[in-house]
Amino acid sequence: MAMVNRMLLVAPALAAAGLLAGCATPPAPNPTAEVPYCHKTNKGRVIACTQAPAPSLNADAEAKRFTPDPSALTVYVVRRNWGDGRQFVKVQADGGPPVETLPDTMVRMKLKPGRHSIAFEFDGRGQGTTVDGKAGDVRFVRIDGMVWSWKSTFEWASEPEAATRERAPKARLVADVAMR
Repeated sequence: MAMVNRMLLVAPALAAAGLLAGCATPPAPNPTAEVPYCHKTNKGRVIACTQAPAPSLNADAEAKRFTPDPSALTVYVVRRNWGDGRQFVKVQADGGPPVETLPDTMVRMKLKPGRHSIAFEFDGRGQGTTVDGKAGDVRFVRIDGMVWSWKSTFEWASEPEAATRERAPKARLVADVAMR
């Protein structure tokens, strides 16, 4: 009899827990929504979000096909490094409007064919690099960030372009810039 009484007490509690578990499940992200991108820790805690909305998840997936644009030079600026921190690094092409990046993000720039200056700024200091290409070319450059408790450094990575291209699919598209 005591076992039956215990079951009568436990069964409603289990049923209530099961019903409430659905409330704790976050809704699936909308693949067409353009919302700010938030960088999270390994445990899922948000540590920084972009001010501007990032392209949708659908646009992110399309960008990661790395399809050439027959009328533009496409440049991917990738920020993906194990030692990167939560700092914002602003990226721009040819002195155009700056775009915020966070760790594990990338920016796609569609530019006129030719030679272009790609620059980034962090903590009031900037660095630039030059990218050259013709219509239909796809180029990759990477910002290498290293953050320590006493100092943060960012510089253009000196790895081969193919290595940066391998990192790009794991980065989130945070801006799609067209300067034609």
